Amino acid sequence: MASNSQQINLYLPELRPRRDLVTAVRAVQLLSVLFGLALLVSLFQWWQTRSYENRLTEVELALQEQTARTEQLEREVAARATDQALVREMNTRELRVQQARELYDFMQGTTLGNLVGYSQHLKDLSRASFTGLWLQEFRIVGNADRVMIRGVALEPAMLPDYVGRLSGGNSAISTRRFNRLISARDQTQQSLYEFTLEAGE
Repeated sequence: MASNSQQINLYLPELRPRRDLVTAVRAVQLLSVLFGLALLVSLFQWWQTRSYENRLTEVELALQEQTARTEQLEREVAARATDQALVREMNTRELRVQQARELYDFMQGTTLGNLVGYSQHLKDLSRASFTGLWLQEFRIVGNADRVMIRGVALEPAMLPDYVGRLSGGNSAISTRRFNRLISARDQTQQSLYEFTLEAGE
């Protein structure tokens, strides 16, 4: 009695694991988003700087006006030294001039926060990115006093190249030494590697 045997292939193509690699379209989209964000931050910083400049101009004008009034009062006091009300008014105006001068010196001497902004940092992060590595989160404190970059890469060997690209940038990030690296295989997509780079004081 002849026996018939039949083979059944259960390893169908749709059952094979898929690897979704970063496409050029995704990379262009990411770079576009980073560039747009950098542009928005630059516009905001430009607007903020203009606002401070306008305020500084107003203080300068007020200081000039108060100085002119004080000089006029001093001339009047010299002519009428016996008028006590005028002496009190002159003292009040001198106090206002002194306060206006202190405010002017303060506004001219302080940076009033980070007027330079973060646009240069964002540009460097954008320029350093390349296909096969993309960012998921980053934090920049002050003028890159502390930096944390978290992302995903196809290969762990891409990280030294990325750090090297950052060191060739124009912002303060280029001078920071990343003294902490955490790298692990992505739990959801085993073909990818999650990484965290940190630099701080």
